[in-house]
Amino acid sequence: MARGPILIFFLLLVCTFFIETQSTELKTTLSRSQITVGERINFTVNANIPKNAKFTPPAPEDNFGKLTVKGWDLKRTELQNYDSISVQYLITTYIPESCTIPPLKFIIEYESTADTLYTENVPLQILSVINTQDSIIDIKDLRSQQIAGKAPLWWLWLLISVVVIFALIFIIIFIKKRLSKPEKLPPPKPAYEEAIEALGILHGKRYLQQGLIREYVFELSEIFKRYIGRRFGVNAEEYTAEELIAWLGVSGLEMKIRHPVEWFFRTTDLVKFAKFTPDDATVERFGKEVMNFLEVTKPQLSEINDSLQSEQTSENQNKLNPSNTGEHS
Repeated sequence: MARGPILIFFLLLVCTFFIETQSTELKTTLSRSQITVGERINFTVNANIPKNAKFTPPAPEDNFGKLTVKGWDLKRTELQNYDSISVQYLITTYIPESCTIPPLKFIIEYESTADTLYTENVPLQILSVINTQDSIIDIKDLRSQQIAGKAPLWWLWLLISVVVIFALIFIIIFIKKRLSKPEKLPPPKPAYEEAIEALGILHGKRYLQQGLIREYVFELSEIFKRYIGRRFGVNAEEYTAEELIAWLGVSGLEMKIRHPVEWFFRTTDLVKFAKFTPDDATVERFGKEVMNFLEVTKPQLSEINDSLQSEQTSENQNKLNPSNTGEHS
C-alpha cells in the first residue's frame, strides 16, 4: 500500500516537467538582418528552462552553415520558478551571397528526462560593398607580375665574361708581339741590276714591233728616272724633265755624260706629251743612251764593297742594341 503514493508522486513530477519543457520555447534575435562581407553581428538565443535543468547548446564550428562563429557566450539567470538562458553568438560571413542561419539544436536535460529543441531558420542578407556606379566602371588589367627579391645577376656575369675575353685577347696579342721577330725584308737589288732587269722586261713586251712607240717611251723614261733616283739619292721619279735637267747641272757629272741625258728627256717629253712621232733612228737612240748612262755610272767594285761593309756594320749594331731596332721599326 505504501508504493501507491510514491508512484503517484513520481508521475505527477514527470508530468510537471513534461508540461514545463513543452512550454519551453527558443527565441532568436539578430542585431541586424543585413551585413556586408566580413562584418560581425550578434545572434542571440533565449530560453526559459526548469530550475537546475542542464542546457546544452550546439557546437558552433559545425552547425552554422556558411556563417563563421567568431565567439560565443552562455549566461544563466536563476529566477523563482525557472532559469533564464541566453546564448549569444558573434557571427560573420566571408561569402558574398545571402544566406540563412540554419536550425540549431539545443538539448535540455532534467533529472532523467531529456528534450531537444530547434531554432527556426533565420534569413540574413549580405550587402554588396560596390555601389551601382562603381559596378559599371571598367576594371583595368592587372600589372604584369613583378620580380621580387634580389635583382638578377646575369648581366654582371655577362660583363665579367666580356672583360675576361678582351683581357685574354690583349694578352695573346701582346705575347705574340713579344715572341715574334720582325721579318727581315730582302735587301733591294742594286740600282744597276734593277734597271737592267726592267729593260729586259720592257723589251720583252715588244712595244716597238707593235707600233706602240709612246708606251715604250713612257716606260723607258720611268726606268731611267728610277735608276737616277736610286743611284744618286734624289727623288728623280717625281721630277719633270726641266727639273731633272736642272739637277744634272748641279750633279757634278761631266758634260759628255750630261748632254745625252738632257737630249733624252727633252725629246721623250715631246713624244709623251706633244704627240711627236720619232723616226726609227731616234727610237733606237733612246735605248742606247739609257744603256750608255747605266754603264758609265754603275757603281765600281770599291763602291759596292763600301756599301756592303756599311750595311754589315749597321746590322751588327742592331744585333748589339735590339732596343734601337725596335725603336727604329
